[in-house]
Amino acid sequence: RFLDYLSDLCVSNHIAIPVTQELICKCVLDPKNSDILIKTELRPVKEMSQTHEYLSIEYSEEEVWLTWTDKNNDHHEKSIRQLAQEARAGNAHDENVLSYYRYQLKLFARMCLDRQYLAIKEISQQLGVDLIFLCMADEMLPFDLRASFCHLMLHVHVDRDPQELVMPVKFARLWTEIPTAITIKDYDSNLNASRDDKKNKFASTMEFVEDYLNNVVSEAVPFANEEKNKLTFEVVSLAHNLIYFGFYSFSELLRLTRTLLGIIDCVQNP
Repeated sequence: RFLDYLSDLCVSNHIAIPVTQELICKCVLDPKNSDILIKTELRPVKEMSQTHEYLSIEYSEEEVWLTWTDKNNDHHEKSIRQLAQEARAGNAHDENVLSYYRYQLKLFARMCLDRQYLAIKEISQQLGVDLIFLCMADEMLPFDLRASFCHLMLHVHVDRDPQELVMPVKFARLWTEIPTAITIKDYDSNLNASRDDKKNKFASTMEFVEDYLNNVVSEAVPFANEEKNKLTFEVVSLAHNLIYFGFYSFSELLRLTRTLLGIIDCVQNP
């Protein structure tokens, strides 16, 4: 409830309140108050036992671990996959830890909303692009937790400098700028080295977004699972921002648009 309350204080009508954000950032991120937060780390898989199924990661040699201190000042640590598996098995303590962590991610995202760089600078150092990607793409984690990581990716790494909104279509141009012939590849006026650098950083994220949306459109009843719908919403929101920040070429955008239209056209069974 405490973390949720702080999250609500950061925004009003989905718009950030910079003054309140700054006050909360200075308090929550103060090293003196670090015991209220669960820390996140990337650790090599080879350092851990391979006897458990949940420690096997197909797409990475690293895994995410959470560390925290309880009210008795005792130190605890577990991989996020282990926490998720034991929470599903009915372990109330691990379920509570994951729930607290999910609200912490929500608070972090709200603290960074609308490019609050005081929070972005601190949070992005601990929660990097690769770490967040591992968690939002990990099918061993619950949908609501993956959705929280997806939301965090947007506000900590995507919606920040140097990303700027691009104009998809120029409605007014000089006559001399209009070519006599054009193809889809030639149409992309924003193709440059800086965009390629941005795309390289988020290549895995963009691939995940497209694969996830393709899987959604291929399902017989795409929106039957309410928990999965939370993740689908955040993935679509992430795709929306990647589009408006100019990450996609025109041909890539057409492909993604066909997938999104396919999702919209899905007919639900009564």
